[in-house]
Amino acid sequence: MKKLVITAVTLLALVAAAFVALKLTPTPMSSDLSQVGQGTPAIVLAYENFSPSGAEALTRLKAVRPDYESRVRFIVADLGTPVGRTFGQRYGLQDSQAILLDGSGRAVTILARSEQALRDQLDNVIGTLR
Repeated sequence: MKKLVITAVTLLALVAAAFVALKLTPTPMSSDLSQVGQGTPAIVLAYENFSPSGAEALTRLKAVRPDYESRVRFIVADLGTPVGRTFGQRYGLQDSQAILLDGSGRAVTILARSEQALRDQLDNVIGTLR
């Protein structure tokens, strides 16, 4: 009986730990550019794999994402793919640049490169978007 209780408690602890780990692990940013213009504003990062500036920009967006993801989609345009490259060309984006698009897919602004300036920009603009 004692072994059964220990096994049950251990199993419960493992399930609880897995649940907490899943909740704390952020979901990756989508690369599905078909979400742009579907009614929800979007921030799209032009991203080049293995680029230090692209990695820094991705880290910056990940830092602000929890505070804004209920109001705006976060999407990555991989410039190494045909779809991402076409998107980048359409909006004139280079690696590590992020753009804010309204719900219809119209460009609102190129976003700042520092985290605080990015937050300030989003705070000023995001509430006006549809």
